[in-house]
Amino acid sequence: MAGILASSDINICHLQSPPQLSSSAPRILFYLYAPFKIMFQLAVLFWTILVTITRPDFILVQNPPAIPTLFVAQQLFGQSAYAHLCVTDAMASDLRDNWGISGKLIVLHDKAPRHFRRLDAAEIHKLWTRLLADSQFSQLQTRICDKQGTSGALLTSRRKDGSVEMRRNRPMLVVSSTSWTADEDFSILLEALTLYDKTASMSKPQSACLPYLVVLITGKGPLRGHYESEIARLQLGSVSIVTAWLSAEDYPLVLGSADLGISLHTSSSGLDLPMKVVDMLGCGMPVCAYKFSCIDELVTGNNGLVFSSAAELAEQLQDLAAQLGHSDGSYRQLLLGAEQFRKIDWDTHYMQALELFQQLSMVG
Repeated sequence: MAGILASSDINICHLQSPPQLSSSAPRILFYLYAPFKIMFQLAVLFWTILVTITRPDFILVQNPPAIPTLFVAQQLFGQSAYAHLCVTDAMASDLRDNWGISGKLIVLHDKAPRHFRRLDAAEIHKLWTRLLADSQFSQLQTRICDKQGTSGALLTSRRKDGSVEMRRNRPMLVVSSTSWTADEDFSILLEALTLYDKTASMSKPQSACLPYLVVLITGKGPLRGHYESEIARLQLGSVSIVTAWLSAEDYPLVLGSADLGISLHTSSSGLDLPMKVVDMLGCGMPVCAYKFSCIDELVTGNNGLVFSSAAELAEQLQDLAAQLGHSDGSYRQLLLGAEQFRKIDWDTHYMQALELFQQLSMVG
């Protein structure tokens, strides 16, 4: 956004918003208000395009929402558009096969901003020393750091020369972000963590190498209280679950300090991809993602795994956690794959798509 505001090549024209109804108004008024709102937006858009701004050479329309923008831009049908920018190959195929779109179809997968990255040990130490002083993370301070005598350092320790290193036998930090809606079934994660805890608590030799899990779920939403009640009822000995709200500044830093990301996002259309997974991979962090139709365009098997059940996720957690800190193995390979994903940031990826668009334009 800062780049857009600072650019001399971009002029921002703000559109007047229609009058708003009071939230206490009867529901019937909202139904009557909808046609008025559309007509108001039509008038504003027509006035802006025909009078206020210089006639454009191209008009870019985001769809959805298509009303009333498509009508004002005289693209009554998708086939009349010159080109279509899609976020997945699946969306491009759907437009081509099911909607008869014959225009140029260009796929531009989302990428994380450039400042999303892996943190080094010193940065992780500084971050978590600060976060653990926050009341949202007080249980981690009490349950893990104080018991282990690590002086408030969750993941790191200081050498005698004052430098910082990742602590041996440290917890594995797992992060999931959510808007706490019915679109994401977090009971799957809670059941998987219960299964992990059961295995980690067993006295068999193969479970002795499973590290303690710190699971941070960040976000706000209507179902947060419900799931916090579910979490409070769990009796876990080898897992701590924390729900917190992170600032826009801290969110990429926490992702850059974590070992594994978990996504429970499902796509209602099956044609889009979760931005949270893009952010996680953009920080060089492997991901375990819930399986749906086009998730393999993002989570490839080289940078993460997909699951369809709590048991499958629990098995993945156990396998990856057992390899934490190892110099080889499947977790290390996923780290390398996530880092490879991160090397191409949004700006680079966009320029590649723009070059392809220009080539197609010359052909057309």
